[in-house]
Amino acid sequence: MQEISEHEDIGRRFNDLPWHDSELRGVRVNYSANGNGHENQYEVILNVNLRSSNIAAAEERFTPVEIKFSQARIFHADLDLLGVAYCGGDISGAKCEEKSDFMRQTDETKITNFDLPQDKEPLTGLRHFRISLCPPSGQIDIIAKDFEIIESDH
Repeated sequence: MQEISEHEDIGRRFNDLPWHDSELRGVRVNYSANGNGHENQYEVILNVNLRSSNIAAAEERFTPVEIKFSQARIFHADLDLLGVAYCGGDISGAKCEEKSDFMRQTDETKITNFDLPQDKEPLTGLRHFRISLCPPSGQIDIIAKDFEIIESDH
């Protein structure tokens, strides 16, 4: 039996979610203060109505969830909010990659020109999470370490 690395497991868990026809309901970026003041971070949270992977006949079911990205470094949203409204926040697909053109471009532009202390290779251990909405709505790009799904109460 072939073992799956932690990187591959995170990507597989994300990529295997039933993204197509799920619905984006909200985006939040929250400040998360650590007690020592040295590791303050922002967390990125997406509110999504996740389509059930078991669709019976013509009945679609959605589960409201929060998808929380841990140790997020980069958050980029290119959204046409009128398009999002017209399309009801429908998601066309999503993908997690360990390396991507977006990460390379971010490294060559933002990371290289970042003039505050950071690790020598600041994107090491992080991956690119991309959520594509139905055109012309746009997409969301997040560079983070991991994600978790929290079922919402509503």
